[in-house]
Parts: sequence; structure tokens; C-alpha cells
Amino acid sequence: MLEGMRTILGLIASPRRLGNCEIIVKEIARNIPEPHELKMIRLHSKNIRPCRACYACLEKGDCTLDDDFRFIADQMAAADGLIIASPCYIFGLSGILKVFIDRCMQMFSRAEALLDKPALNVVTAGLRGESGYTELALNNFTMVLGLKLQESAVFYGALPGDALWKNEEQKNLARYLGTRMFSLEPRKYEKWRCPLCGSDAIQLLGGNRVQCMACRNYGTISLKDGDVSLDIALKPENILFTAEQRKHHHQWLQNEKNVFLQTHREISGFQQGYKDEGTWL
Repeated sequence: MLEGMRTILGLIASPRRLGNCEIIVKEIARNIPEPHELKMIRLHSKNIRPCRACYACLEKGDCTLDDDFRFIADQMAAADGLIIASPCYIFGLSGILKVFIDRCMQMFSRAEALLDKPALNVVTAGLRGESGYTELALNNFTMVLGLKLQESAVFYGALPGDALWKNEEQKNLARYLGTRMFSLEPRKYEKWRCPLCGSDAIQLLGGNRVQCMACRNYGTISLKDGDVSLDIALKPENILFTAEQRKHHHQWLQNEKNVFLQTHREISGFQQGYKDEGTWL
């Protein structure tokens, strides 16, 4: 790789070769103005085992499972920018990406390498308006990792390749995302989006109170002259929005594991009361 050239890592969460996720990531990379090299990982081609919920990674920094997760995590930490692409399956992320995300508690050991690293999120869906919570889940993931979400977008196309084939509008969207990869200009949000993270997924809590479903901060909603506006503030107890909050949450998880170890004998006795109920199939 030439000196000064940046590395872009594309995480492809679709099993389709030359499918919409793959070609969109490549079209985005074609339009990144800075000199770069595109590297890609197809999650379906890697051995990624489900999380065992043992919390060993909180102490050791890495998972005890021997599979390809650590390789992928190291590639993410080494890259200068990330493009994460997932198809929409039953209104949510593809299963392999969710399995990968479930293992990402061990990413705390790579927190400094990931912090504020630019990222683009791509979702593909078959029908317009039917992407469900896929984009929200993907954006949640990038915030948990401490990445700097430059942009996210949903592309529509059910057949392999047709999201960009003869679709100049979506091809232009991919080109725009490429220009945003390393852009220093902050994202611009419409006033009906969360002013902190740009999400349009807002939960109504009654009255004029709302919570952003992406960054999970609270605020209020108002209507004036037919226009909706959101006023949302960063809550101090938010667990993963800032570097300090992520560090605090990591410490909390470690403390919870220590509490469990200290009370394990007592809790185990309680658990045994349920041991012989029901029939496993």
C-alpha cells in the first residue's frame, strides 16, 4: 500500500456474491476522494460462534472462543474507515451480523482504536419503506463501538445487483456516501430528527416527552405551524454515548460479574429450585 493511502474496511453481512450490499460498498469506495485501499470481509465466510454470555472478555479483553471474531475485530481496529452493509431480513439485521454484534462486548479492549473512527452504514431492502428497524439497529451498533457515524442510508432492490442497476438515484446516493467518508463537515439534521445523533426513530412517552431509540436520550417534541421539532438533551447516565460513559459502563459490567462471583453459591442454590421443571426437546 502506498504511503499516505488509507484503508477502508467493508463488512458485508450478506451471503450473496456481487449482491446489492457488496456492489454498493464498492460503489461508495469508488467515490471516496482520498487515496485508499478497500478491504472487505464477508461475515458469512467466517467462523463466528454465538456469544456464551460468560463475561470472560471483560477480564481478559478477548473472547475464549476460538474462531474468526478476533481477526475481524483486529481488522476493524486497524482500518481508517468502515463501511458496514446488511440486508434487511424480516425487518431487521441479517442473522450473521447480529451474532457478530452479540460478541462485541470484547471490543472494549479496542475502544481507543475505534473511538471516532469514521463509519458509513448501508441497509438494503426489497420494498421501499419496508426496512423495519434495520438501520436503527445498525446505527445503534456503531454508537456502541464509539465510531463516528458519518452517514447511513437505505437502498432498495430485491434482486442481486438491481439496487444500482439502471437506478441513477441510488447510484448517486452511493456516490454521495463516498464523499462523506472522511468529510470534516458535521452531519446536518432536519429538526424532526434527534439533534444528537440524527435518528428518525423516536418513541413517544406520553405528553410531549420522547426518547430517541438510537442514542436513547430523552427530550420533548413540539409542533409549530405544522412542523415537528425535537429538543433532546444528553442524559448523564447514558451508558455508551461518550468515551467516558463507555468506560463507566465497562467498569459497571466488571463490577456486576464480581458481584455474581461473590454471591454465586447463594444464587446457585436458588437456581437449582428450577432445575427439574419442564422437558427439553
